[in-house]
Amino acid sequence: MFLNAIEENLKLAISQNRLANSYLFLGPRGVGKFNFALRFAKALNCEQGNFPPCENCPSCLQISKLSHPDLHILEVKEEERQIKIDEVRQFQERISYRAFQARWKIAILKDADKLTVQAMNALLKTLEEPPKNTILILTSSNRSRLLPTVVSRCQTIRFSPVPEQEIISWLEKEMNIPKDKARIISSYAEGSKERAEQFLTLIDTRKSFLKNWLEIKNLKAGKNFELAQNPGFTKNVETYLEFLINWYRDLLRVKLGKEPVFNPDFEKEIKSHASRKSLRQILSSLDVLLRLEEDRLNYNIQAQTIGEQIILKLD
Repeated sequence: MFLNAIEENLKLAISQNRLANSYLFLGPRGVGKFNFALRFAKALNCEQGNFPPCENCPSCLQISKLSHPDLHILEVKEEERQIKIDEVRQFQERISYRAFQARWKIAILKDADKLTVQAMNALLKTLEEPPKNTILILTSSNRSRLLPTVVSRCQTIRFSPVPEQEIISWLEKEMNIPKDKARIISSYAEGSKERAEQFLTLIDTRKSFLKNWLEIKNLKAGKNFELAQNPGFTKNVETYLEFLINWYRDLLRVKLGKEPVFNPDFEKEIKSHASRKSLRQILSSLDVLLRLEEDRLNYNIQAQTIGEQIILKLD
């Protein structure tokens, strides 16, 4: 529903020729920001000239295939963690040329929060003065990682999380997932259909991991570290870290008199664990996990180190 409102606002801007030079599509990962940017590109260059794009004219078809000569996309390379200044300069050079066939050149910078600070600074002049008939669209799921000077030069359009019930209904009807599993997946998705789809293959992994985790807590220290050093554990440590973060979030909910939402199938174990821990201990463990997750993203610390910290510091 919220996408319809965004579409109507942009439709009006197109019809009244009040388009901004630069847009920031801001919202949680997986809510459709990039796909909507492509839809916006189609609407601008479609033979019908507005929303909804026809999806069938040569321009729409080329944009769908990401092969339109006036569509330019910059995103983080698969083997990299950030978008660097040289990549931004190459992107700027590409969009500086005249349009080949469309009325509008569309330049999409996907996951702009992954730009280095130097790359963001290099982008500023283009945001202030885009090439003629060029619209820049930045997508981001983390506003705090963007320089204020970048944000201020864009018209921000906010994308809301997909409602939980909508994701549950989609999982049940479109993906044939039983209701109990759909609810768990929806909790992990946190408003993102993309995350929900990714988690389809992980729900059974989550159950197996949590069973092992409960056993680990009763092992001697040496055995704990053997597990932390196990290749299977270190290979999937980011996924396991997310499982543990949501385990402790459920502990916190139970401690505050609420029901677990991420792991309702472990309600008995969660309530037992929560009864043995103080609120302060639970918050401290959750803080450890969140810091480890941040360090993993920002500093690329070794997976084995994360595993050892989990064993050492979690109550």
